[in-house]
Amino acid sequence: MLFAEGKRILAPVIKFRFYYFIVGIISILSIILLIRYLIGKPVRNIVEISEAAKRVASGKYIDPLPVRTADEIGQLTESFNSMVRELKERDFIRNTFGRYIDEEIAKELLSRPEASRLGIEKRQVAILMSDLRDFTPLSESLTPEDTIRIVNIYFSDMIDVVRQYKGIIVDFFGDSVLSFFHPLDDPLDLATRQAVYCAFEMQDRLNIWNSGSRAERLPELHMGVGVNTGEVVVGNIGSDTRAKYGIVGSPVNITQRIQSFAREGEVVLSEPAYNYARNEIRIKKTLDTRLKGVRDTMKLYVVERNHK
Repeated sequence: MLFAEGKRILAPVIKFRFYYFIVGIISILSIILLIRYLIGKPVRNIVEISEAAKRVASGKYIDPLPVRTADEIGQLTESFNSMVRELKERDFIRNTFGRYIDEEIAKELLSRPEASRLGIEKRQVAILMSDLRDFTPLSESLTPEDTIRIVNIYFSDMIDVVRQYKGIIVDFFGDSVLSFFHPLDDPLDLATRQAVYCAFEMQDRLNIWNSGSRAERLPELHMGVGVNTGEVVVGNIGSDTRAKYGIVGSPVNITQRIQSFAREGEVVLSEPAYNYARNEIRIKKTLDTRLKGVRDTMKLYVVERNHK
């Protein structure tokens, strides 16, 4: 039998247990630090995206976030940047062109360098102006609710037709609609024909409205439309804080005076507009008149579709 002190026998075990405990603590701390390092970076990126999303939601667009990794977080960042770019483009289209222009036309215009500058470009365009006949006295016999309802339906239909024919609505004046047809890289005769087709379709759409309004015992609406061509200033007209894509020039005023000669259901063309579209329309009658602001007598054409 051997006798020895317990401390001396157990000393190696106690020493090993102590070192094992120290190594274990160090390992656990290392793992925690490694986890914080590996998870903390994605968390910071997610927090950054979250804060950026809050700013975008409040209407404050930001510069694109840096894409630091190629993993799922990097893909999320790229998707967020893409979303912000599309939102900025959508808002720019709305702020510049309003809601009354076909989105494809707006994007095509935005692809041009001159689109971001204030109206400095002179172009030949086709101009259309429509106006309801005797609507003011008619509205006085209606309730405010019925007046607004009728006007909203009317404008909704006319906006739809103008967009269908790739027109750009400039403004509304009471119950009048002013729009133009931008030839872009196409010849002016194509834009003019689109404007004339649009005028006929607007009258057709109003006739459909009148058929339904009779059934609902609502008043019928009647409209005159004028179409003209001419050189105008096209572009973002206004200031850096508020602008719209529109046209300025004497042909606009002349178009307004031309449409005043259109009776209920008529489409009236200026001579230049008629010359561009003459092969696809028929003359119902001609007018020789002197327009305010125009020195010479102008020939106007009341036209209809060529059904041959």
